[in-house]
Amino acid sequence: MQVSRWYFFKGTRMTIAVLWFDEKSNQLCCAADTRISRGISAATDNGPKILPVTVACFEEVSGRRIWLPTQAQSFGFAFSGSSLSAMSAYALATACTQNLNAAPGHKRPVSLAAVAGLFRTVAQHYIVDMSSRTGRCEPQNSFFFKAMVFGFCRVSRGFKAFVIEPSMAGGACQIGMDELPIAADLLHPMGSGAEDFTKLHASRDRRGEDPDPVRTLEEMLTNEIRHDVGGSIQVGVCGQNGFRVLPVLTFGNGVAQPTVSFLGWDVAAAGDVDGYEIGYNAISFD
Repeated sequence: MQVSRWYFFKGTRMTIAVLWFDEKSNQLCCAADTRISRGISAATDNGPKILPVTVACFEEVSGRRIWLPTQAQSFGFAFSGSSLSAMSAYALATACTQNLNAAPGHKRPVSLAAVAGLFRTVAQHYIVDMSSRTGRCEPQNSFFFKAMVFGFCRVSRGFKAFVIEPSMAGGACQIGMDELPIAADLLHPMGSGAEDFTKLHASRDRRGEDPDPVRTLEEMLTNEIRHDVGGSIQVGVCGQNGFRVLPVLTFGNGVAQPTVSFLGWDVAAAGDVDGYEIGYNAISFD
């Protein structure tokens, strides 16, 4: 099992998120824990760390000031670090990606590199703004977060992934962006639990155990290896037709029907939605 260098920076206060390419299903897969920490305690065990990025393109109808939709696609976004700055950046960046317009005749699809570049710009806006407001006793990197933007790129006609990462240089915050290599058996973990994940995954490989990264993450959560990694498992997948977060199917506890959940929350609590049930094609770890 080949494992890429893991990306980690001082100041990441929570999370294990890992990205990999699944050759059997021909999909980019991402899994993360759902614990969001507040200092040394958990703020919630139902926090999102993997989110969809919707890209919607519109074309102006010549001379009519009307814009018609021309194409739509979706990518994945995963983060570690400050939830406040990461979710703020995600909200602003996806508001932009859902409102792309062009002059008549512009049919070119949007590249994943361009979308990742937009996220980098927005991330810098929030990280610099929030960091400038910290008090004297707060670390400079209090609002740092790291993110991966990934999916199937229609421009390059292949799976792509980019990592966005802040650093301090000469007393100023810089946001770097690098492309991650995509290959079978190549893992990209990030967050405070990245080193422990890498060690545990290598240990499982030596023991000949199930090589699925989700199994490694499941063992981390079951054995509570880190106090800042916990809750449930969240899974997102990117195929050639786009990205979606998968519902998780859980058996046991003496119930007649399995539990369908997102972020550890049983969707049965919501009931149906105008006649539709929540969840299909769920993933199970049992």
